[in-house]
Amino acid sequence: MSLKRLGAYAKAAHFGPTMLITTISFVLATRIWWEGPAYVIAFTVFLGQLIIGWSNDLYDFKDDLKHARGNKPLVAGAISIPQLRRATFILAPIAVLANLLGPLGLKGGAVYLLGGGCGIAYNFYFKFSPLSPLPYAIACAALPASIFYATDRTPPTWVLMAGSLLGVAFHFANVLKDLKADRESNIGGLPQRMGKAKSTALALVLVIAAALVFMNSPVRQDLSSIEFESSATFIAGGDRPVNVLLPADFLAQSPAPLLIDLHGYSGDSTSQSSFTFLQKTAYEQGFIYAAPDGLKDSQGNQFWNASAACCNFNANPVDDVAYIKSLIEEISERSSVDPKRIYLFGHSNGHFMTYKFACMYPQTVAAIAGLAGAMDTDPDSCSARSAVNILHIHGMADEVISYSGGNLFQNAYTSAVQSVQRWAQIDKCVMNPLNGKEFDLVTSIAGTESVASTYSCPGSSVELWSINGGAHNPELDENFASQILDWFLAHPKK
Repeated sequence: MSLKRLGAYAKAAHFGPTMLITTISFVLATRIWWEGPAYVIAFTVFLGQLIIGWSNDLYDFKDDLKHARGNKPLVAGAISIPQLRRATFILAPIAVLANLLGPLGLKGGAVYLLGGGCGIAYNFYFKFSPLSPLPYAIACAALPASIFYATDRTPPTWVLMAGSLLGVAFHFANVLKDLKADRESNIGGLPQRMGKAKSTALALVLVIAAALVFMNSPVRQDLSSIEFESSATFIAGGDRPVNVLLPADFLAQSPAPLLIDLHGYSGDSTSQSSFTFLQKTAYEQGFIYAAPDGLKDSQGNQFWNASAACCNFNANPVDDVAYIKSLIEEISERSSVDPKRIYLFGHSNGHFMTYKFACMYPQTVAAIAGLAGAMDTDPDSCSARSAVNILHIHGMADEVISYSGGNLFQNAYTSAVQSVQRWAQIDKCVMNPLNGKEFDLVTSIAGTESVASTYSCPGSSVELWSINGGAHNPELDENFASQILDWFLAHPKK
């Protein structure tokens, strides 16, 4: 295919708006995900935009010919209707499958395709209706929503509002140049009915409204990576890649603490970062941060091969301890990590994993902390012979991993108290803990709901933070994350 023919296909797809939407999707994906899937998402969005643009030119050919729009490739004869129709029919199923089976996933892909469907519906119906802004409003909200859904996040209301307002503004601005010709062709969308002056004014008002929504929204929280623009990142982990975030004002000559954040069963790195708020807080407090992903089991759920109890339900032989160890070593080689301040945090299955790692490599980590996890009841399952600082956090109303211990599919796990007592023995602590005052760890629970039980140890600390009324997945915030990181910093390797 010649470059001239390729350019005609690009022009028929309304290449400028197509690339704008593709670029927006890429930038948004990198902000709330990372570059790997962002490139694929941008490509699948690009395919969808090609279909919308081509179908528009096919439908409008007779009208474009009537008004002698020689800048249109079909009117100019640069490509023929059969050629463009054939390209559309070939690419349409590819675009659908790429969006549903790619990083957007079924939910995110379906939402994006809903927006694409609205674009096509505008071409064939809504442009003749006073409801012509509706498909633009839906489609421009669906694009960012699809990327949030792809990362298991609910799209914030402000994102949907800003997208819809800008989409409608673009609709009004886009048709201004063709208002007279559209009326002659009986195209009766809302801008054609309102006229040029009113449509121009409304487009301006909508842009201002979108800007106000954006400026008065929690952008830093909802676009969880935007505050990291000034920081360096790199990919580690080999065939199981991890986005490693270096902290604000990182200096290679000043070794920084390292935090590895492990998700629970069926979670992933993105959901874990959002759940714990540790990524944002680690960046601000000077930690190097990495949240790796477990492998997927036969049900499609990501897991860690942490213990007999949780949660390798398919008996996968993967050695996640070795993987995390190699990840720590690679990050340490490629950045300045303080070897006395290497920490692991985990939730649920990830908390089980922190225990297993500490049992096998106690000399590597200064401390582990976790929420809603446990250990196998067999004492021989932990071979650690040197001290590790331990922080066990558990909700007393946890119905998944019970505070008092229990079984998962006939595999027993320890209670919260038994877990810390085992480490108190390993760390040669006094076995009668001291209970501190109640404090506020989970602000979504009213009052001071948590209490710390601390074991006195010769060179380490073993603590249990019990959350009165705490469930398996409490609503956490930056207060929680700050207290975890403060505890880590107070407990380096001796």
